[in-house]
Amino acid sequence: MTFTFETWKTAFAERLPQWRQRMQGLGITSMYTFISAMALWPVAAAAKAGDWQALMALGGVLAGVGGNLLANRLQGWKDEADAARQMATSVSAEPALKAEVDAVLTSLEAFPRAREALPASEHQWFDETLRGELTRQGNWERFVAHLTGSGAIAQGPGAVAAGERGIAVGGHVHGSTIITGDANRSASR
Repeated sequence: MTFTFETWKTAFAERLPQWRQRMQGLGITSMYTFISAMALWPVAAAAKAGDWQALMALGGVLAGVGGNLLANRLQGWKDEADAARQMATSVSAEPALKAEVDAVLTSLEAFPRAREALPASEHQWFDETLRGELTRQGNWERFVAHLTGSGAIAQGPGAVAAGERGIAVGGHVHGSTIITGDANRSASR
């Protein structure tokens, strides 16, 4: 099977169940580096198995960042835990590497997906821990959306948004008219 961005997303999603317990069991204290390792491990594993398309998929994500620091590093990782430990020391010291990791996390929607994999009772812990880590690292702003004026922001898998008096549909609309909450009609053509 050829490694593509879609297979990468699927492989990452398969790693999400019980991720917090695995992180704690391995003695890894940084959520940022563990989620990063989970997100990147499918690429590293595929490359180790000789599927160089994995590095092509990584290159596609990193094209806007213009680097290949990750590609050079992940080929030496032994496993997900080793990846997290290595990244914990190198990401803080190398801003260019952090930018590459952040590009991967954004492309895979890694943080929203990791949060969704947790029970609702752990969402507050996730939010507070992530905000604290990203603030200390100086990259909180990369993952926060800001809205000025009327409008909308949609973030995360399946998110939908519409601006003031707009209509956003997160599924299918049947028929040719939408009636809003104030009884206004919007006819599609």
